[in-house]
Amino acid sequence: MKFKILGLILSATLALTACDADNSNDKQTSPDDNAQSEVNSSETNKSSDVKKSDEKNVAKDSDSNDQDASNDAEKDDEGQSTLSANEADKKEALNLEDIKSTPADIIKIVEAQNKKGEITDVKFEKENNRWVYKVAQNEGNKNVEYTYGMSDRKLINTEEDNEKKEAINYNEALSFDKILKNVQDKAGTDTQVKEWELTTEDKVPVFKTELLKDNVEHEYRVDPFKGTVTEKK
Repeated sequence: MKFKILGLILSATLALTACDADNSNDKQTSPDDNAQSEVNSSETNKSSDVKKSDEKNVAKDSDSNDQDASNDAEKDDEGQSTLSANEADKKEALNLEDIKSTPADIIKIVEAQNKKGEITDVKFEKENNRWVYKVAQNEGNKNVEYTYGMSDRKLINTEEDNEKKEAINYNEALSFDKILKNVQDKAGTDTQVKEWELTTEDKVPVFKTELLKDNVEHEYRVDPFKGTVTEKK
């Protein structure tokens, strides 16, 4: 009888011991749980100053990215502006075959309108978005400049200067076609005219022209009587 009671007591003791072991295992946490707990604790314990610093760094990175994007946009705009300027510059030049009137044509009109005088300057250029000729001559004690449209050959404007200028013996000068041919022989035929002028410098007559070739400007000077061409560097 005593042995039976002792056996029951031992069985009960073993059962209680096993339950305690199971409960102890249930209470243990995995390494991952411990790591997550440490991260949460670190975030919780992080000071408000550190959090604000982190927020500022995020905002700074965002502003930097926005600035980079803005700079890229400005560079694109500059490229477009440069391209537009080049295209506009091309439009300011004229093909030689598109010149509708010669200086002789305009001078004949000036004479026909009874505007007599000694020619001092003849100029061809683009003004107010149209190609024009300007013929200046001494009339009495003043110098008068007449502006005519290249295409319609109509008088656009008249300006007077009370000071006479050095006259050019225009009738002795080479023809406009001959002068341009000499320039083309020097510069090449694939050129465009930006402007030209027959005038005097230090009392010496000279034909000056600005040409556009391969998007590069070239300036030439021609002796209007001999036809000698030199390029101004």
